[in-house]
Amino acid sequence: MIQTMDELIKWLHANKISYNTIDNEVIEIVDFGKMFLADLEGVQSIFRGTKEKIEFNLMENPDILIDEGIYYVAFEFGRNWYYYDLREDFKFNILKFIGKRQETKKNIPFVNLGIHTPYELLNGSGDLGLWVKKAKVLGHTAIGICDRNTMAATLNLQKECAKAGLKHVFGYSFLLDYKDEKVDMKIYCQSQKGLRNLLRIQKEIMVDSDTNTLSYAGLLSHAQGNVLVLGKLSSYWMTKNRPLLAELEKAFSKVFYQVDLGEYKAERIDVEVLKATKHYFENFYLPELNSFRIEPVLICDNYYVDQDEARNKIILNKIASGAAHEQSVEQYYKDIDEHYAVFETIFDGDRWDIDALFERMCRHTAEIAEEAEAHYETDKCFMPRYDLIPEEKELYGDSHTMFLSLLAEGFKRLVPKENEEQYRQKLAHEIYILESTDNIDYMLVQYDTVNWARANGILVGCGRGSAGGCLALYLLGITLVDPIKYGLLFERFLLPERAGLYPAKVTITASNIMSCHYIEIQLENNKRLKLDIDAQLLILRDNIEIEVYADELLADDEIIFDNKDLIFSIKANG
Repeated sequence: MIQTMDELIKWLHANKISYNTIDNEVIEIVDFGKMFLADLEGVQSIFRGTKEKIEFNLMENPDILIDEGIYYVAFEFGRNWYYYDLREDFKFNILKFIGKRQETKKNIPFVNLGIHTPYELLNGSGDLGLWVKKAKVLGHTAIGICDRNTMAATLNLQKECAKAGLKHVFGYSFLLDYKDEKVDMKIYCQSQKGLRNLLRIQKEIMVDSDTNTLSYAGLLSHAQGNVLVLGKLSSYWMTKNRPLLAELEKAFSKVFYQVDLGEYKAERIDVEVLKATKHYFENFYLPELNSFRIEPVLICDNYYVDQDEARNKIILNKIASGAAHEQSVEQYYKDIDEHYAVFETIFDGDRWDIDALFERMCRHTAEIAEEAEAHYETDKCFMPRYDLIPEEKELYGDSHTMFLSLLAEGFKRLVPKENEEQYRQKLAHEIYILESTDNIDYMLVQYDTVNWARANGILVGCGRGSAGGCLALYLLGITLVDPIKYGLLFERFLLPERAGLYPAKVTITASNIMSCHYIEIQLENNKRLKLDIDAQLLILRDNIEIEVYADELLADDEIIFDNKDLIFSIKANG
């Protein structure tokens, strides 16, 4: 296994990594560090050692390399080059997306909005972290995905971008069904309203539609807060349905036409794309205004991170359907020079100002990203509230009372008389946790669903997984397993710490007591609370936690209440 510096340098050039050659064994990756070329000539395996301790088969002494400021080792394995850090346990790191990228000739703001992730099963590929790493090394400020018929990657995209300091853009590819004609389109979220609308579009396509398509009515009704991009083959449909374009522009924040000129292996597909693109530029460009009826935007569909990974899509497609259609080696994350190289070979320089047109289409990607504020609010609970039917309202009044009443009924019916105290203590603990984590409505939704199913002859299991450890579920009839009888743990179902509840001193409100000596305070939610003057409170005063009696409260003191009280005892409509 002979690995030469020439081969390593060839790899670095292919991946546009800036470097300096130190000698025939060491290179320096700009903005990363020195890297030693492992000499594996005559070595049968890159590993050595025992089952208990396996290490890289490095001929050099790692300590000597580290003393010389060389912290990384490069080696070839299979078709790729990898590196590992001598200061850490051995790990395969692909030799890409590190250091400083070679400077591009073009310096134009551009955001890649065409990424199809592995969440688009058996089609897209590449770990989200790798896509984000490449965006970062290219100097991009944002990155956008557009998986077809799935939003599964959106939350993880948000997390990966947050770690890397990039802005995320939620996109979605789908087919519009208009008068039995299927039209490829993309939607990009701009606001929270747009995200909610996209979630409804996802439901219509994947739940309500037998053909996994979106109706025109559904498209219009869920347009607000979103940008629409008409697909690269849609130009003929646009010509036939010009009156609809005005409706779409009125409904959506903006409407664009997707320009994607990536080459395919099959000439018939190339011709189809080029003809559709040519039709668009001939019919929607307004030369007297140097404008377009619908503006073009450069969005190239990417299914693999780098060009040498093109076979990923072929393999995935063959697993999915036994065949790989629309094969291409151009559907990867390109830098701005690579995009321009494709662009300038197709457009006529005598008719078009190629640089201005290219910049125009790139600028629109940046505009979409700049306006994209849609995100998941991970610090809030969005569980739907339980709606009481009229009979339940009359019987219980509110959902909290209903929950406690149903538990009392189940307790009376299911708990052995001789063990009531043991069950009562466990139930009190569970009720406190469920109330403090605002899960009462969740429990009632499950109660309603399970009991309706059983009442209508639908088979329901006796209880699954960690739910069997919850006594409250058993008393509500949701599960049929007594957790105390079988020694099952509630914490497997809902661990207080995972719900943000940690042991801490707080102010806990008690039931009403008779008192002639009390003070009345008004909270920020305008609710008034009466406190006995000898009630002890934990407060925050000048950013310091202290305990005071009620009659020692000052106007700016912040009372630290128990979470259960915040949810049920002192909330505005409690």
